Parts: sequence; structure tokens; C-alpha cells
Amino acid sequence: MQQKYRHQDTSFLISVEHISNISLKRRVYAALSDVFQGFIKTDNNDYSMSFFFTDNLDIFIQEKDFLRRGNILMGDKQVYFKDDEINFLINLKKQNQIYIRVKDNEKILSSLRIFNKSFKNNIELQATTFYYRIFMIFSQLWNLNNHSTYIHASGVEIDGKSILFSADSGIGKSSLLLKLCEDSKYHFISDDMTIVSNKSKAFHQGRCLSIKPYHLKYFDGLITKLNNSMSLLQILQWKFLYKYNLTCRINPCNLFANTSKGASIKRVIHLCNHNSVDFKIRRIDLNEYIRLSIPILENELHLANFKLNILASFPDSNFLSTNKVYSQTENILKDALKDVILNVVYVPYMSNPNDLYEFLHSKRCLS
Repeated sequence: MQQKYRHQDTSFLISVEHISNISLKRRVYAALSDVFQGFIKTDNNDYSMSFFFTDNLDIFIQEKDFLRRGNILMGDKQVYFKDDEINFLINLKKQNQIYIRVKDNEKILSSLRIFNKSFKNNIELQATTFYYRIFMIFSQLWNLNNHSTYIHASGVEIDGKSILFSADSGIGKSSLLLKLCEDSKYHFISDDMTIVSNKSKAFHQGRCLSIKPYHLKYFDGLITKLNNSMSLLQILQWKFLYKYNLTCRINPCNLFANTSKGASIKRVIHLCNHNSVDFKIRRIDLNEYIRLSIPILENELHLANFKLNILASFPDSNFLSTNKVYSQTENILKDALKDVILNVVYVPYMSNPNDLYEFLHSKRCLS
């Protein structure tokens, strides 16, 4: 049981073949399929990253001599990493080949998704932890080696060009997508993280959109799309427990009529809240945009960054420290965005996202 997904112009492999427990294998595969449901599937066997899940990680440990930092071991050929969140093994000759341990830690209470704000059980939470702590940081290392980087931005394609909306969490990137998806001329590229190359192209990244109850009051058709994506129990959770910061992930294909594999970047709009009741916009230069965007990317990946810095801190380690990661990120952005229109838009705090859409439309920023 395995699946390959598109990443930029290559692909990555997700496999559960090394899980011996049949029931656990099926549940982990279902959980991973849910996490990556918005990514583009591919038959490309020339994949650049591979992630193998196992319930017996020890059988893949070949070395006996390691440098050690607590439960983190680094040898000449392998790295073994274990902390309170996750346990994985890297073959140093193939740093893009990673083995991840999964635990059958499901209990009666944890199996009742209705008590989790994201409607996830323990197996599904392990899959989510893998995505944010391992997939994101190692795919970013692959990006950097291939002259590209993530930025914390959503993106759409229109008329063959991409428009990106970068911002800190909670400002309105996803809300703007929920409005744009109502118009079929906008093709989905990404939500939350966008891959940007030094050739000024934005690539598809299929993480599902995070929907929260407050979104429903702004977008009339959203509740129908959401109910079509939810189980009956989750619908009941949202009906009776809606005050408890609930989250539902929805496949962008269920929102947008079309998706895009990637497009040249025309404009990047950086969103920022302010206390005024008025929307404001101004042009910014490349240095200011980089100053605004890189700290946000660092914050979004901070727990994964912590793990990477541990690996980079061993003597003779070949892993990049986060200082080098973000230095390379800055250099890539300087090439990627040097001929791109850059704006910062000041958004009234807790304003209606439809008003943001109307403002951007009036300034001709959405075409």
C-alpha cells in the first residue's frame, strides 16, 4: 500500500508496506491518504523523496556506533531520532529516504473523534504530526537543493499567471481563497504554504484548507460543501460543539473547479491586520517583503526547525542549520521576486473577508 504525489516537477512516495500489523497498516494508510488528499497523485516512479512507515523501526537500524544526544543518535550512515512527538530513521546516503515509526496507541476514548477539535483519532494525529514535523522540513531541504523554497502563502492562477497572498496565521489567506473559489477563472495552487522557485514560478502544494465555524457566516455555499465532506458525527460535532475552536480540513478540489500545477508569479500581496476600519495598500520593495515574510515562515516551522537544528549540531553533520536554511531562502526569494509586483495590504482586524475581496478587486489586484 503506497501512493506517489506530485511535488514541484518531481514526486514523493508514501508507503506503509513495512507495517506488519494489517489493521494498523490500513488505518495508517487511510490517515495519510486523508492528510495528502489535496495533493496531485502521480504514477511517476522517479520520486525524489520517500517516506516509509513501520511499526518496527529497530529492524532498519544497521549501525552500532553512534554519536549520541539523549535518544538522538548519529552514525556514519544513519541517524536515529526519537523525542516525545515522533520517532524516525534517516539513511544518510539517501537523506530523502526516511523511515517513520507509528504506534498503535488508539484507546477507546481517543478513537471517539467527536472529542477532538479537528475530529481526529490518535492514528490520524500521528499522520498530522508527520506532515508538520518531518514532511515539511525535509521537503523544504529538497526545495533548497533544487533552487526553490516554501513561503507562508496561499496562491491562485488566473490567465496563466499566479497571485500569492502571504500573511501570518489568522489574517485571512484561507478566507480569501473561500471567496475566490466561487469564480471558476481562479485555479487553486496552494493554501498555507506555496513552493516558489528562483525562476519566479509558484507550484501546487495541496494541503487541505482549514475551515472554522466563523467562516460559515461569510460564505453561503460553504456549509453545503462542508457537509458533503463530513461524516454524520462530525456534522453533529459542529452543530452542538461549534464554540470549541473546531477545525475541518476540506480538499481544495471540493472548493475550486480547477487546480493548477504551477504558474509564473505576477504579484504577491502581503496581508497584515491593523486597528483602522479602512483597508489600505502600498507597494513595497523586495527587501521589505523578505523582511516581512521570512520570520513568518520560521515561526510556522519552528517545531520542525528545532529538530533540524539538533541534527545540524552534531560534529561533521551534513544537515543544514536553520540559519543556513533561511539564508538560502532569502537568496532564492531575491531571484524569484525581483520582477514581481509586491504589495502590503492593511486589513481591519476581524473584518469581513468579503470586504477584503472587494477592496483587492477595486485595486485591480486580482487579475
